Amino acid sequence: MKASTHLRAALLLLALFLASGLLLEAALGARAEAYLGDPLRREFLRLAHAHGALLALVNVALASAMARLETPEAWARAIRWGALSGALAVGLGFAGGGLWHGPTDPGPLVLFVPAGAFALLSCLVLVAISKPSDRAPRASDSGARDDDAS
Repeated sequence: MKASTHLRAALLLLALFLASGLLLEAALGARAEAYLGDPLRREFLRLAHAHGALLALVNVALASAMARLETPEAWARAIRWGALSGALAVGLGFAGGGLWHGPTDPGPLVLFVPAGAFALLSCLVLVAISKPSDRAPRASDSGARDDDAS
């Protein structure tokens, strides 16, 4: 994925979760019983909106940081996919956990939340510690070779 594609996808993700906030406000204003009558659903849909929008903004910042820090392209491609997938998993995990839930517990889709959070956190750490001179790992590397030692 190219840097411009990452930025565009992050902005679209932000638009999606901001629009979900408008829908929640409309449900509140219309006194929609499906929304107001289910506290667990209401809480998890608000969490989906807030986390999804925030993590989309994190992706916007990450796209900028990767350019400024000159993250190696071999790493950057994987980081972009991981960061966007992580943000989407957190937002949709909260939404799915609230839409399809049991009497007192969120639905099983909420398990996407920690997985997505870990993916995004890992991507942020990778950007912070990678240097422009870093090479991408090769699948054939099983350990250090003599000519790689320096």
